[in-house]
Amino acid sequence: MKRREFMVAASGVSGGAVAATAATPVVAQEDENGDDTETNDDGENGNGDDVNGDEENGDDENGNGNGAANGNGGGGTETVLVDDNFFEPEELTIEPGTTVRWEWVGEAEHNVNPDDDQPEGADWEGHPELITDGEYEHTFEVEGTYDYVCDPHIGVGMVGTIEVTEDADEQAAVADVDIDELGIPIQKHFVGIASFLAIFVSFVFTFYLLKYGESAHTSSPGRD
Repeated sequence: MKRREFMVAASGVSGGAVAATAATPVVAQEDENGDDTETNDDGENGNGDDVNGDEENGDDENGNGNGAANGNGGGGTETVLVDDNFFEPEELTIEPGTTVRWEWVGEAEHNVNPDDDQPEGADWEGHPELITDGEYEHTFEVEGTYDYVCDPHIGVGMVGTIEVTEDADEQAAVADVDIDELGIPIQKHFVGIASFLAIFVSFVFTFYLLKYGESAHTSSPGRD
């Protein structure tokens, strides 16, 4: 093969590898059920819940419902599993007025003992009694950070934290962001293949030049 032909071929392959890398799909995630583009008959005729249902005439508009509509905020229940030597989740962010329920699911004895350094006005006493089975719950009204431990297993890292804040929803939204939801699904195998191919072509091209040197077809016209 002539060196010039080889260089053209190698350049084409390298360009294809770069194009493959750049062509990683960047698409917005669509709703699985197609709700963004379809309207049911009830919606067109004005008989659906979105028009005359709970959203306009229901509890949310009249301020009779729970949560932010009546100014109480928070509400609902979050669950923390008390397993052997760890709490799941270890860190929890909630709004004021939210109830946290601890459920014992391990085999060893554990407790939920709050740290003495609680937010001012808080009265959380926890569940200092050691048990192997059961439930315990507490409603958090005062904003701040609550640290707690399992006394017998604090040495192995059985600790937990509850953060009570009005911005709990925003913090949870940031923590739960899925990169696919941003419209940038990353195809790792395509990137890996393209990178490997580019490196391989560069290696072959370099080897060819070192082994055969300059091609006779590109030398001086008068040179034998």
